[in-house]
Amino acid sequence: MFNRLLNIACACDWLTPTFAFLQDAYYYPMCDFGIPSSQFWNRSWIKRLLSKNSIKVWGLMYNLEGDVLMFSVQKKDAMITYLLLQWIGIPIIYAPAEAIQWSFQD
Repeated sequence: MFNRLLNIACACDWLTPTFAFLQDAYYYPMCDFGIPSSQFWNRSWIKRLLSKNSIKVWGLMYNLEGDVLMFSVQKKDAMITYLLLQWIGIPIIYAPAEAIQWSFQD
């Protein structure tokens, strides 16, 4: 019951997605990533990981169910973000096709 109430409250948060949309326009071209939410990593951990590797990250937010953490990076950083998440062992739910294709090229 409490989780349902929190989901309804989060649905009323229009400021975070609006700010992420504005950042998408500012940092265009950009790419979106989705990873499962976990007790081992959260928004601040992912932001710190990517920032330490000189990757600008924004739009860190959970979906309504709270099981997917979504974020954006610049397109030029998509491949390194994909490889870094794989190297750490974080499962990737969705990533840009360009990053996946680049990572399999020899």
